[in-house]
Amino acid sequence: MRVAIGGIYHESNSFASPTTLDIIQAGGVDTGDDILSRWRDTDSEIAGFIDGAERFGWELAPTLAAWIMPSGPLTDDALDALAGELCERIVGAGPVDGVLLLVHGAMVSESRTDPDAYWLDRVRQTVGPDVPIVATADFHGNITPEMLGLVDALVGYDTYPHVDYRERGAEAASLLDRIMRGSIAPVMRVAQLPIIPHLLRQFTGDGVMKRLVAEAHRAERSTGTIWASVFGGFAWADVPHNGLSIVVGTDNDPASAEEVARAIAREAWARRSNLVDGPTMDTAGAVREAMASGSGPVVLVDTGDNVGGGTPGDYPVLLNELVAQNVSRALVVITDPDSVERAVSAGVRNEAAFEIGGKTDPSYGAPAPLTCRVRTISDGVYTNIGEMRDGITDDMGRTAVLEHGGVTIVVTERRMPMWNLQQLRSLGIEPTRLGIIVVKAAIAHRAA
Repeated sequence: MRVAIGGIYHESNSFASPTTLDIIQAGGVDTGDDILSRWRDTDSEIAGFIDGAERFGWELAPTLAAWIMPSGPLTDDALDALAGELCERIVGAGPVDGVLLLVHGAMVSESRTDPDAYWLDRVRQTVGPDVPIVATADFHGNITPEMLGLVDALVGYDTYPHVDYRERGAEAASLLDRIMRGSIAPVMRVAQLPIIPHLLRQFTGDGVMKRLVAEAHRAERSTGTIWASVFGGFAWADVPHNGLSIVVGTDNDPASAEEVARAIAREAWARRSNLVDGPTMDTAGAVREAMASGSGPVVLVDTGDNVGGGTPGDYPVLLNELVAQNVSRALVVITDPDSVERAVSAGVRNEAAFEIGGKTDPSYGAPAPLTCRVRTISDGVYTNIGEMRDGITDDMGRTAVLEHGGVTIVVTERRMPMWNLQQLRSLGIEPTRLGIIVVKAAIAHRAA
């Protein structure tokens, strides 16, 4: 069996600046054998695809894999360029028996509210109606019937934070092998609800989402269901089909798939009041409470600037509050290429005046004027160790560690969510010895 692998993966924040092709290419688009060398033995869906190929004895044809950092909607030319090259490379791979694809499910482009269906349709037209396509999709996907109609199976993550990338990739590979060998003929049904769960309520470690995922697993064990996936949706993708959905796949039994999907959806609807935002704190009160805890580290979650949700990562609101309250052993990461350049010019061990953050949207605060000592300058490249993104190398761009009183400020050229403790340890910072850590996140930081 010969199987093509690839995909275009992007969580799009409709309220952020457009994501152009040069931004995407700067972040890295892998093609051909580079896909295998970068992603093999990592915590990723592609590693799961590779695991499946080795298990089932396939020949892999790696095409194009674009894993794009969450950001604003893709420009139309970026989407078309990526989709075009993906399809060209699939054609260049020669006849294939199946296709495994990396999909997010919450992509938005300049002129399309469902660009995932658009590029999936281009792949389907490329390989024809008889070549099976199986895809993985993110827990935050805003899933549409159009997406499902273009693939033979679509499998979602079971976890948020996402710590089962590789397992779901392997599951997708197993499904594809069964389809190619004729042992199953999957049909899918989706139940969509008029609910947009708040990201803070999508944690699968407790609450409603934990219960829904458990119901999906119960269905897989006790019925003719092959797989069931819960998708929490992504609120900041401003599209008509936004929200919670349940996808169920059976072996050529559409009525059963429909019944199981609706049963899990009823469970969600009955508990919808628990999917709204919970109590939050004002910044001053949050910092005071963190200081009063007497232990650490205390994590302050700046959900308004959730980098993993496509925000700029440069709002200085909590930084200003930490400075105003004269805290000690506190840390915040700010995306600010100008401050990195200033630190490089000043040099390690020297002091300089900085204007930190606040360069994207003045409504979230002006830059913080601080005199800081430059402690470290780094290339910003590190390899993750631990549950989330293990083995994957990430790149913050040039990175500087600054100190102002008791506050450590990490300024980076590129946005990088705080998914892994190695991000700080690579800079000589031991996070367990800090008193306060500010994370520009929602839930994903819990993996660390």
